[in-house]
Amino acid sequence: MYTIQFTPLAKEDLMKIKVYLEEEFDVKIASEKIKQLLISIKRFEAFPLIGRPLMNVIDIPTDYMYFVVDKNYVFYRLEQETVKIIRIIDTRQIYIDILFGE
Repeated sequence: MYTIQFTPLAKEDLMKIKVYLEEEFDVKIASEKIKQLLISIKRFEAFPLIGRPLMNVIDIPTDYMYFVVDKNYVFYRLEQETVKIIRIIDTRQIYIDILFGE
């Protein structure tokens, strides 16, 4: 069984999603959406290869994998027995720029 670890940027991404949902909808909906996102991420503990290698869709060498949850990409990397969540990025954003710079 793998463990889940969030990078500081991934934690910040979660907070931004929460704040956005609270402002656009309400606290209850935001809380439920974050809860569902975290439940989906928790599945990586048992199924760390559920995502796809990012190198399959971009021309940048990387060991990142990704998984789509609702309207968010969850980017992660496997490190020994840990699934390290790198970033959680809205699918409407240009994730390559966010992950690798311009």
